[in-house]
Amino acid sequence: MLYVEELFIYIPFYIECLLIVLLLLAHYGKKPHFRAKMAAIVFGGILWQLPLCALIYIPAEGAAEVVFGIFKFILCTLPALFLYFAFKVKFQRILYFSILAMLLQRWSSVFAGIVVGFTPLESEFFFERAVSWMCYALMLVIMWFSYIRKVNSDEGLALDGITVTLFIFLSMTFELILTVARNYLHGNVWSLVLSLVELAFIVFMLYQSMRIAALNRERLERSVSDALLEKERRQYEALKQNMENMRSQMHDLKYVIRAARSGAADADTAKRLGHIVALYENAYNTGNPELDIILSDAAKMLAARDIRFECCTENCASGFIKSFDLYSLLGNAFDNAAEYLSGVERERRYVNCIIRGQGGFMYIEVSNYYEGGNAYVGMPTTKADTAAHGFGIKNMRRIAEKYGGELSVRAEGGAFYVSALLPVLGDKRE
Repeated sequence: MLYVEELFIYIPFYIECLLIVLLLLAHYGKKPHFRAKMAAIVFGGILWQLPLCALIYIPAEGAAEVVFGIFKFILCTLPALFLYFAFKVKFQRILYFSILAMLLQRWSSVFAGIVVGFTPLESEFFFERAVSWMCYALMLVIMWFSYIRKVNSDEGLALDGITVTLFIFLSMTFELILTVARNYLHGNVWSLVLSLVELAFIVFMLYQSMRIAALNRERLERSVSDALLEKERRQYEALKQNMENMRSQMHDLKYVIRAARSGAADADTAKRLGHIVALYENAYNTGNPELDIILSDAAKMLAARDIRFECCTENCASGFIKSFDLYSLLGNAFDNAAEYLSGVERERRYVNCIIRGQGGFMYIEVSNYYEGGNAYVGMPTTKADTAAHGFGIKNMRRIAEKYGGELSVRAEGGAFYVSALLPVLGDKRE
């Protein structure tokens, strides 16, 4: 009978912990043969409890019994780690969620023990089990709305190995101390006090792990963003050098075309050469050579994708912006527009750009056809490689804020608008 009661403790404990971990992993990708792997984890975990529960016949007393009991509960949830083979997620995240599930299930069991302790049926095993399952269900509902749903919506939850290791060490140490304390402090009052202490500890650990994960995510995003900005700076320098070389070559090529037209050269050949010169000559004269290069490059890039491009410039006092910042600010807007428009009908492919200086401010607006929903800074990328994308608008906002301005995005009237308002601070070009 003792062995059967042990099974009624460990098998539900494993399933309850597994359910919490599954809820925490709900929004992650699934690996091939997911159902078969999940069935193996569920049934393999249940079978694992059969020999584990036989350890109850090993004699242990005092502190050894406490340590041995905690060790058995850790072994009980061990099969849950094989969720690594069912989900596209790092092993340390599985480990973190497994320990977290143990803590949450542990607290629901302790709370159930307090409830049962205030009833005349506290010695009834199956009554205690029923109350425990009810408390677990209540705890699960509360945790879903207060924590699990938030974790699932946070795609950038960044947990490093040190944080996970520290979380596990502190949790196991605390549980060991608390279990020893319960062996020496008896009575319903002490049980309630220790349970409240345990609840406070769990809430604290949840808060700290979320805070550290948020800091890790911000640090990761900043490093990726800085790397992308540096890449854009190098791209601009290369573009500037190429454009300068091309302008020099186009200047010489015009004389070749003129000579060809006056001679016996084929007219069609001369026409095609003229088209090449027109394509690579600078079509913009904003007063800022760097801005001319950026707009010319955008025009060629959009034309190559069969996208109409219209640009209106007026009083472009953009000399206060570093050249590669201006390239990143406009380049990201043009690239995002081109990426989106590549999937729409040809007649709807257009990009409009307005750059205007007025009243000590420079206003930049890039718009394109758009049929999506709401737009906001930090909106998820639609590109397949989410690790390398999704930073364009964020980088644009960083650049705008760097110069004391602001950036906004909006979607209205079938168009997507990216707008930046920058105070003109004087010439700071580099």
